[in-house]
Amino acid sequence: MCISIIIPSYNRANLLERTLESIKSQSSPDWECIVVDDFSYDNTNTVVSLLMRDDSRISYYLNEHKKGAQGARNTGLDHAKYDWVIFFDSDNIMHHDFVEKMQPNLTDNIDVCACCSDFIDIDKGPTGEIMNPHCYGHIHDNLFSGSSYVDFNHSAIRKSRLVEIGCLDEDCPSMQEWDTHIRLSKICNYSMIEESLIDYYVGGKDAISSDKKREVVGRLYILKKHIDEWKDRPISITRFAYQIYRLIMMNTDKNFRDVKLAELEKLVPFWGIRVRLCNVFAKIARRGRNVVQK
Repeated sequence: MCISIIIPSYNRANLLERTLESIKSQSSPDWECIVVDDFSYDNTNTVVSLLMRDDSRISYYLNEHKKGAQGARNTGLDHAKYDWVIFFDSDNIMHHDFVEKMQPNLTDNIDVCACCSDFIDIDKGPTGEIMNPHCYGHIHDNLFSGSSYVDFNHSAIRKSRLVEIGCLDEDCPSMQEWDTHIRLSKICNYSMIEESLIDYYVGGKDAISSDKKREVVGRLYILKKHIDEWKDRPISITRFAYQIYRLIMMNTDKNFRDVKLAELEKLVPFWGIRVRLCNVFAKIARRGRNVVQK
């Protein structure tokens, strides 16, 4: 079973070679690697070109303008030769037997197969933590409750299923895996390997997870996009609204906080009422403490 590995890259030439070397060293030869350069201004083209000379399974495509990670992934999907694809980030590392161990699990009755990943801090090294997606069978409800989360890097997805859902949403600003698998899980059967086969790097100045504004915008986007399904899950939507609220309040930009709190309250009106009550009680409590201190 051959796999198409799609790598979106934007100004990651300094990291990309290491990632591609981990793919070239796979114990199974049954793969192609498609690097999509999202209109970088570094030497990404040169790095990939040198590796392509040694391995014809590596190919390079340049977006004519910056489309973002989702747009770059869709470009790769358009060029993928095989019906199993992996969207892999340009700074992560595949263990040498990743493809070999995935292949036996890519059967006719499975649409998505995932594995575990080891977290590696880009500055400090291994964290000792493991990302386990907890995905077996039909996981649609689990994605809303938070008991499952499937990352692009450690999951092989049937290409025909991605096409069936209209490919990746290029307007989704963050939490893009979550949005994709919410849509996929309506029609897909999931499986996984209970073993870490990926080194997943975290941290770094350009990491999406380090941009709290972008994370808030992404979560609100997913809440709004799938609001009808969230409404059918009162416990999950309350928990999710609280997560968004906390992220909003962590931001120092008052105007941003006010705008996003208004968006959250519009989407989840009962949550806004609870927040206002909590703020009132907090003010009363503070006044009480001040009186006691005096």
